[in-house]
This record gives sequence, C-alpha cells and structure tokens, in this order.
Amino acid sequence: MDPKRAAIIGLVVVFLALTLAVPLRTYLAQRSEFNRLQESNAALSAEVADLQKKVTEQNDPAYIEAQARARLQYVKRGEKQVVVIAPNREQQEAADEAERVRAANPWYQNMWDAVSTPPEGK
Repeated sequence: MDPKRAAIIGLVVVFLALTLAVPLRTYLAQRSEFNRLQESNAALSAEVADLQKKVTEQNDPAYIEAQARARLQYVKRGEKQVVVIAPNREQQEAADEAERVRAANPWYQNMWDAVSTPPEGK
C-alpha cells in the first residue's frame, strides 16, 4: 500500500469519525435528559397521587370532624372538654433547677424550709 492511498483512507476515516461524533454526542445528551425527565415525571406523579389522597381524605366527614376536634377543640353536645395546660420551657427549667437545689440540701434543711416558708400564691 502506498503512502498516498493510506493518507486518503486515513482522511476518510477521520472525516467519518468527525461526522458521526456530533450526532452521537447529541444523542447521548438527549438520552440523559430524557432519563432525567422520566425520573422527574415519576416524582411528580407520586406527588399528585399524594395530593389526590389528601383531597379525598379532606372530603370525608369523619376526617373533618376529627380535625375540628383536634385543631379547633370542638366538642359534641353532652361531652366535657378537658384542656391540659403544660408549663412552658422556662417554667419547666425553673422547676427542674429548684428540684436540683432541693435534692442537694440535706433532708432536715428541706423539712425546715417546708415548715417555715409559706406556700406560693397565698
């Protein structure tokens, strides 16, 4: 094989490689975008199904009644409502600190404090 013919075959091969490189790159880019969009579509479908379930749930009279009881503290006629008021964080921390101080004192000091100090609020 002479060098001239080898150079022409080499140029044809390079030309074919360059001609096919751009469409192949475009195909691979579009394929990856297609896969990404399919995943996004699946996530959105799951979200739509979840929201549809919530809409169906919110149209149920039993759910509406349960939410009114829980959020708005509604009661039926004849029922007694009990509201438990829990201490806030600062009150709880103050009570915990007082208990730690009381636990650090000897027993006779705690007994003397209980007898000599009037109860709070009276």
